[in-house]
Amino acid sequence: MRYIGRKNNLLSHIEAVVLSNCNQKGVFCDLFAGTHVVAAHFKKLGFQIISNDLLHVAYVFGRALIQNSDKPTFSQLANLPETYSSNLFNEVGNYSKTLNYLNQLEGTSEGFIFNNYCPGGDNAYKRQYLSDRNGKKIDAIRQQIETWMQDKLITEAEYYLLLLSLVEAVSKVTNISGTYAAYLKDWDPRTYKTLKLKPFFSISSDKKHFVYQEDANSLIEKIECDILYLDPPYNTRQYITNYHLLETIARYDNPFVYGKTGLRRYSDSEKSAYCSKSECLKAFAALISKAKAKHIIVSYSSEGIMSEAEICYVLSQKGEKPELIPIDYRRFKSNSSGKLRNKKTVQEYLFYVESK
Repeated sequence: MRYIGRKNNLLSHIEAVVLSNCNQKGVFCDLFAGTHVVAAHFKKLGFQIISNDLLHVAYVFGRALIQNSDKPTFSQLANLPETYSSNLFNEVGNYSKTLNYLNQLEGTSEGFIFNNYCPGGDNAYKRQYLSDRNGKKIDAIRQQIETWMQDKLITEAEYYLLLLSLVEAVSKVTNISGTYAAYLKDWDPRTYKTLKLKPFFSISSDKKHFVYQEDANSLIEKIECDILYLDPPYNTRQYITNYHLLETIARYDNPFVYGKTGLRRYSDSEKSAYCSKSECLKAFAALISKAKAKHIIVSYSSEGIMSEAEICYVLSQKGEKPELIPIDYRRFKSNSSGKLRNKKTVQEYLFYVESK
């Protein structure tokens, strides 16, 4: 899924910093986890994981990929009709039958997503985030998953795994350039595809992992870890607005939405201080001062709100001689505008410090 700040291309660099400074596989904490790419990587390497993010859609990723370590059985849904060959999926059995069943559901016009984010829906703006066909299909699938959960026909782990499949499938057919802050005037070719859920497989582990949905500066007071990895937002765009459609699909709470783009209202508790020029540095300094971790690694952009010097100064209060590793990184498409439009790369910083 396209996601601002996703660290797929930095995993080897982060791993190198960890393995060169830490001689044991202890507790790895990812406090701004997003799609949990980094947390999942270190879970695979054998670390015990604590992960966190404010968004509920990010919590879905965490519950499916981090907290869960068992293969789904979907045993309560074993008698679902098989509507077409399970060979389309990588695993034959109840999981593939469940996905097959959901993929074959007829769309419904009685759903929140169709009525608010599709041109044929009941909204004055005729928003075109999704085709009518895919919007109706999303509602039908999301309603079925919720019904199964309420009827206790699937476990919590299976519930979040299905939600993850749905969110990922939605991201493949939406009419956007990068984020969900606005939709495109003309239909992107991807929107003509039919939404299809695909399987996600759990990462096996013999350790207990913990996933939270809290403000990072509050959670830091309650946890301890060996390695604290921080990847805070670096610009003023709130993630809750950039990913409002996915957040609404994940929650499916029928919120009040407004304006041309159908934004959901959000409270101050859902805003990140790290997206505020006036609050960011203060919040970062407070977090670092409260951190109970032997090793601290920070990812940040050279175009971020905080400067390299400010980050180094804050980290120097926690440990001597913070290390800085600059890495050329491809700019996220939606962040390219104005004078920056022709600049394809940006410096990504990795900071490391060992606590005193």
